[in-house]
Amino acid sequence: MSDTSIPEDDMATDGVDAPITEDTETSEPAKDQRRYAFLSRHISTLRALRLSGILTIIFAIALYVFLGGSNNAFWPPKGLLLGLFLGILPIFITWAWSRQINSWRRLIALFFALCSVMSAGFLAHWWWKLYDQTSFNSAFLLTLGLASIGLGLLIATDLLLRGVRDHLGTTPGSADDPSILTPYRSSVDATATGMGKRILHGILQFIRVLVPTAVLVTASVAAHTVANPVTQTTAPLPEGPLPERSTGIGTTLAWTKDVPGLLATASGVAGPVILTTEGVTGLNPADGSTLWSYTRKNTRFCMGRCGQAPFRSQLLFTSPTGRYIAVQFGIPEEVESSNPVHNAMTVVLDTLTGQVTGEHPSNEKNKLQLTDSALLDGDTAYNLDDGKIRWKLAGKKERTYEVRASERNARSGPAGHRSFILTGPDNKYNLISDTDPTSTTGVANLADDPLTEKLVVVNGWTIQYRNSPDSENGEPRENLWGREARAVTLDSLAGLGDGTTPVDLGRISGVNSAASRASGTLATYPPYDGRSKFDSSEYTDDIWVGAVFDTSTQRVTPATQYAGLATAKVGLMATSEKGQLSGSLVVRPGDGSDGATIPIVPGSTVTPPEQLARNHRLKPMQFFPIGETRYADLHILERTVDAMKAPGVTLLLLDGGGKTMPLSQRYYDNHVYRLYGLTGATS
Repeated sequence: MSDTSIPEDDMATDGVDAPITEDTETSEPAKDQRRYAFLSRHISTLRALRLSGILTIIFAIALYVFLGGSNNAFWPPKGLLLGLFLGILPIFITWAWSRQINSWRRLIALFFALCSVMSAGFLAHWWWKLYDQTSFNSAFLLTLGLASIGLGLLIATDLLLRGVRDHLGTTPGSADDPSILTPYRSSVDATATGMGKRILHGILQFIRVLVPTAVLVTASVAAHTVANPVTQTTAPLPEGPLPERSTGIGTTLAWTKDVPGLLATASGVAGPVILTTEGVTGLNPADGSTLWSYTRKNTRFCMGRCGQAPFRSQLLFTSPTGRYIAVQFGIPEEVESSNPVHNAMTVVLDTLTGQVTGEHPSNEKNKLQLTDSALLDGDTAYNLDDGKIRWKLAGKKERTYEVRASERNARSGPAGHRSFILTGPDNKYNLISDTDPTSTTGVANLADDPLTEKLVVVNGWTIQYRNSPDSENGEPRENLWGREARAVTLDSLAGLGDGTTPVDLGRISGVNSAASRASGTLATYPPYDGRSKFDSSEYTDDIWVGAVFDTSTQRVTPATQYAGLATAKVGLMATSEKGQLSGSLVVRPGDGSDGATIPIVPGSTVTPPEQLARNHRLKPMQFFPIGETRYADLHILERTVDAMKAPGVTLLLLDGGGKTMPLSQRYYDNHVYRLYGLTGATS
């Protein structure tokens, strides 16, 4: 005769006669039996919760993959995985022992349940702390907490079901064993309950299994979704033609903009792009307003590579056409633990709309190169339009962030339209197709900037010497008297057949990287006869540009005939405003045409304008690399005024001086930056 106290929904599986004991003067074994008698009335619930625990573990693994756990910049410390293994091993040993021996089963089940909850709470706290301090949303920690709950639910219910089995005296493994994972049949004739109750029971059992799993998974997904560190505004695709990048210099001041925490600037396909401590912003070249923005809280964009001025910082990397831009950020040093494989994140943005087209884990030591359609981050190439992995470099077990492999891809910035640049032995380069990394072409005699020893690539073009440098006593005499050179595309050197022909540049002493970056052209040093110009520590009013190659027109123009920014002198000069000495920003084209003179508004700089203007080292001068050169101890001059050519605007940048210390030891936190947008340039 079955116990009438059994709930109807459990009758199909829980029809057992539970021994009843008195509450008074009951021995411990009797109390134990009474507790198991209570559990025996809820076999269906226990079996459903056990199955729910199994499903939770499975869904945790699936959720890790779905949430992009493998694309998480934060990889757990190395000791965590070892600790997890050492912690799980005794858990399974204790579980296996408790499955066979009835002693302490309920206590052990309770202990495992509490441990799983505490572990999940600890992992959730760790996940939130990491997100709050670094902006990294760790899917690993979140799903590991979910799996911890599932494992605790599985072990606790399994042990309780085995205790019920022993209480009922059921043969282990039989059809009546409530602890088996296979379909369970109670001693009660299931057909006696009726078909309707059997269906109802099946529905209730289904709900019991899914509801706990659904609640836990939904909570994890909601936490991952809500904890979004990114605030983003996008712009629609522009209608009509894009702003042109003219060769002339704008002479009309169209707008000004103060930019706190400025880190770097770059030229997008539709205007300037700036990087601040908050994120990336695309500016409207006509009025300086924000076209789109990507901000991310608690993010370290500099990663120890910031110079003392943002104008020369190489923290934004564009594709050859400027359509895409890549930025890398890392975990704050005070949070970073051990030496993780992935301690940074790389984000790719469309400079037209600000849409994120790709996001993947990286390493601070990785170099970033972009073609028109692909990004090479370390040893892995990604599609720029969707962020998917295109291929990985083979032949090396080490990653590019390892010292021994760091020279495989030792350059960051734009590459060819369809080819990447890898360093090779003896100052040679290897060019590979962005679609076929096995297609390698060795190239020699590529011209670099003698001051920075870095290769300069603009719109897929670079400069190559026609012959190797002369040698004297076995030592190369490179750049002492200049060498014959030509402008050539990387794609053509790689054998990709882009239809271009090399353009003769005459004798040069290298490529002026500062002038080239500012103007979007290939600006060359003139041939310096005699002692090398680059050994001098004196910065005077000298000629730092001999000729300019415009990649859009493929024309070479002597510096004295070029009206663009590459040959211009940019700086500060003293001016008189209403009888009072003041200061002005000055841009003087190299061909003697009209430039621009912009008075500095009093109060817009920390250092008074007249004091800035009195500094003879800030006088107008041509572009050349300052700081972070191989002669860094000699080249100590700071460029307070800098400029950059972008589609539709000539951008002037003024460092208004440092604030009163102490505020922050970070240079960019203590300086005031102002942007000036000049329009009205002639082609």
